[in-house]
Amino acid sequence: MHDADRSETYLPLLRELAALRDLPEAPARYLAGGSALRTLTRGQVLCEKGNAGAGFFCLLSGRVKLSAVAADGSERVLELVLPGRVFGQAAAVLDEPFPFLAQALVETQVLQVSRERIRKAIEQWPEVAGSMLRLVSQDCMRLVHDLEACCLMSARQRLVDFLIKEARPRVGSHHDATLALPASKAVVASSLNLTPETFSRELHDLARRGLVRVERRTVEIP
Repeated sequence: MHDADRSETYLPLLRELAALRDLPEAPARYLAGGSALRTLTRGQVLCEKGNAGAGFFCLLSGRVKLSAVAADGSERVLELVLPGRVFGQAAAVLDEPFPFLAQALVETQVLQVSRERIRKAIEQWPEVAGSMLRLVSQDCMRLVHDLEACCLMSARQRLVDFLIKEARPRVGSHHDATLALPASKAVVASSLNLTPETFSRELHDLARRGLVRVERRTVEIP
């Protein structure tokens, strides 16, 4: 596929992303022309730590976990990425290797924008530099919040913080909220720096107190 064909095909997908929606036509088309659509099966690795030249990724559908893996194979989930999010932008801007493992949790589609395109677009269009700065800054704020949660919050406070942040008002109700866990309880627990056992125990205790209702991976907050 030529650049012009890629630009025409992938520009609407870039426009679906809030972070890139307001880019002027010329830089948006330039980035789209250096993009590639990737479809991943459940469990497929998108990018490993240390990979060079990966660019950044726009999650169109599915779920991706970003994790750190120790030498002994133990894993700590750093973040669960949901559709509409962009990730890997800091490494692309800094021209550094990809800093973590990115793996699909379900069938997933991502749009990969080449690192070279990003760097040239930043040099040519201030609007692209502004978008990248906002994306990296948002990552920084998320990291600060995660550090605060790990250092200052108890296990229960971390769980409650997650539930409140992720829950959405239930249709037809002005008071109740609901959320579907974005991954298995073990993966969500790891992203909160909790063991699966602690996560389940705290969630069941909230349910016992009548503060939440749990049905498989759906949590309702009255």
